[in-house]
Amino acid sequence: MDSPTQPILAGFMALRDSSSRRAVFNDILDKLSSHEIREVKSRLEPITFQCDLLDKLPIELVATLAKYLDLVDLVLLRRVSKRWRELLSSTIVLTTAIVYHMGKSVIKPDYCTLADFDALIKKRIQAEGGVPAVVATIPNNLSPDFEGGLNRDGISCFNGVCAWIEESRDRTTIFMVHLPTGQNRTLTTANREELTHVQVSDTLVSAISVRGYCHVWNMPNEQYKSFRIPSLQFVHCISIGSKIMLSYADSVVHFCFDSGVARSVKIGPFILLLSVHAEEDGFSVVCARRKNGDNIQPWEDGYLHWEEHHLQTQKFSVRDNRFVCIWEQYRELPFRHDEYWVFQCKQEKATRPYRECPGQSSTLLEYCTDGASISRYRTDDPYPRHDLEYGSFSLSLEADLITVYSHPTELDFRYPHANLDYSARGPGLIYCFEDHPFSNKMKLRIGRESSEVPHGPGTKACRFESLRTVCFPDNRSCTSVLGDGDFVLFPSGDKIWIWCFDEAWLPSGIPSMRIATW
Repeated sequence: MDSPTQPILAGFMALRDSSSRRAVFNDILDKLSSHEIREVKSRLEPITFQCDLLDKLPIELVATLAKYLDLVDLVLLRRVSKRWRELLSSTIVLTTAIVYHMGKSVIKPDYCTLADFDALIKKRIQAEGGVPAVVATIPNNLSPDFEGGLNRDGISCFNGVCAWIEESRDRTTIFMVHLPTGQNRTLTTANREELTHVQVSDTLVSAISVRGYCHVWNMPNEQYKSFRIPSLQFVHCISIGSKIMLSYADSVVHFCFDSGVARSVKIGPFILLLSVHAEEDGFSVVCARRKNGDNIQPWEDGYLHWEEHHLQTQKFSVRDNRFVCIWEQYRELPFRHDEYWVFQCKQEKATRPYRECPGQSSTLLEYCTDGASISRYRTDDPYPRHDLEYGSFSLSLEADLITVYSHPTELDFRYPHANLDYSARGPGLIYCFEDHPFSNKMKLRIGRESSEVPHGPGTKACRFESLRTVCFPDNRSCTSVLGDGDFVLFPSGDKIWIWCFDEAWLPSGIPSMRIATW
């Protein structure tokens, strides 16, 4: 450096406050010629003050952040830059996000390319928006009562398998179809008994006959067995693996298909929840109990209050060829002290669970602010009092953990509704109809589960977070929705409408199925 510039640079560096340095710098710029300014500009252009924080994070931390993004936002952010596309397209990031939103089971072992994950994400975005890739119809051979929810058990779905009792064959035949492949078959009993209830699980199809038998078909090995049940007035019927379980007001019946053994055990009133074990002959129950120990009083009113009742959880296992209680625990009711809730304690008033998971039952509780008249409150009252505040939530039991699902007041969870994630064990993407009894417009509400703070210890709490509302065409009347995974079914009029979110689905082999336009 030339000696004349050294004192100038030293004097500039001696300036300690930024205002003086800026003043000197601006004076120098004012005295530069145009070509000298261009030279200064070329020196400054490569300098950037931007910092890509995402690029500086470990890939594990990027994956943790990505799972809290909506999947549609994850797709959009991949367009920001090449580096962001590389980061947000990595297997660890996509796997973490998909598992968080949809559950572990949706990712197949052979998923290894970006196209596989992108197709899965696209299907999910379409499901959240209520935009099916393929629409098809099947003639509706269900009981005409089903659409109104009175015959709620005439149809059942799980993991792409749908089965229903056909009205056109005098309710003696079950039609079962595997929607992804179109494979189908019919099931009947040897003496063609009339059936009232059908249940599909991961391996079994079961049906209750009017003669008081439960008929069971094992789908993988095509075996059939049956067992006698005490009454048709059961409250819950659940199944997982080779196990089937039915509950009554004060007792349960447990059946193991592998051994062919049916056992019953009296527990006492009133059984709210069931959870059956897939690998062993055992189950758990949750009962509503009075704190004063008086559990003999009839439960016709079916009301619960924090000061008078609590919940008893019990585990049962087989000892000497009979069920015995091996563990029990009491816990407070999972709602506020000043609230009264009613539950349906009769089979004809029971409702489908909020979260249909194999091996789990659920109970709907409804709230009325008028505690003095709670015993007279009925959810099927055609003329409800509008001066009262109503609400509802569901309780479910899994692995001895009680989960409380809060329902928005504008949604009707008394009718069948679909949880698209229950077979994948995901957080829950719910399809449910709005409750507008004086409107002819059918509105489907799509939402997902979101965690919230529970009211009681030892419980988990979730609420319905709305994502989208879909209006049905004027000529479509429907109050029931079923399905999971890639498929949603709407029984409507003389058709069952099928939404599929897989663009590659080519329905074939299903009798009378037609591609349709929604």
